[in-house]
Amino acid sequence: MDVVQLVKDGKGQFDWTEVISEHNGHKLYLSVLRDAMKFDDIPAMTWDYKPTYVYKDGKRVEDDRMFNGVRLPATAHELQEIADLIGGMLLTPKVIDLIWLTAKIKFDSVVNIKGNIVAISNIHDVHEAVEAALAKAGGDDGMSLISCVGKYWCLIQQLASKGVLHGDETCCNYGWCAKKASGPGLTPGVQCWQRPGFAHNKQHWDPSQTIRLMYRRALLVRADGTEEDVDLHDIAVDPELCGLLTHDAKPLTYLRQKGVEVVEPLPQNGVITLPEVVIRGRAPKNIA
Repeated sequence: MDVVQLVKDGKGQFDWTEVISEHNGHKLYLSVLRDAMKFDDIPAMTWDYKPTYVYKDGKRVEDDRMFNGVRLPATAHELQEIADLIGGMLLTPKVIDLIWLTAKIKFDSVVNIKGNIVAISNIHDVHEAVEAALAKAGGDDGMSLISCVGKYWCLIQQLASKGVLHGDETCCNYGWCAKKASGPGLTPGVQCWQRPGFAHNKQHWDPSQTIRLMYRRALLVRADGTEEDVDLHDIAVDPELCGLLTHDAKPLTYLRQKGVEVVEPLPQNGVITLPEVVIRGRAPKNIA
């Protein structure tokens, strides 16, 4: 299953919502995916996209069930391509924590299913477990920010000095937040099961690695009250403003997953219609 092609074909379901990051009197109004990107008409599959089987009339046959609203996983390579397609950027750990802290619809991440960790569980079983947790939390109202639907490939400065791993570029995953987890996250008050990890290369996937991104354009309100539309790449490398995106308030020069060629964005007025991004009631400018 080619998740990038599904996005190119307009089959990825997503919308944007706003979160606010603050640092040294500055405020950054960010747009993030309100939920992980979802897809319809997804067959029952194992964690590695192989068919699953059931027994009917004593015979082992391929499971013919189909599922809607599935949060398909993506590799870090695929996630970067999807980010390019929709004008987005991979999250940073600080923004991942911010999503958890400010989400109005919140539930503990699903880590284990039927005695197995999510990483080796059937994709449809993960889907049903996450939907059950969401329903228990009150369900999706169609407007509010939702967390925690998985963990994410992210941008972190340590990757700038990492080499290849298992024959390809190293990536970092972080998240799986919960009220009580295995340890603290990078933001005080956050608990998570996945601290920044560098055990995978950019071609690794498993059902826990969902598709969630932030939009490249944002609104910056400086400490003196002046406002400007900004590109997050510029914010990340600015010594004064980078703390809006990073935990240590140090510039982030690792701005996209290494080893992925830039993909041309989907046309705004073409066959594929992307959800509109509105920041504080203002449509952001296009990325140069």
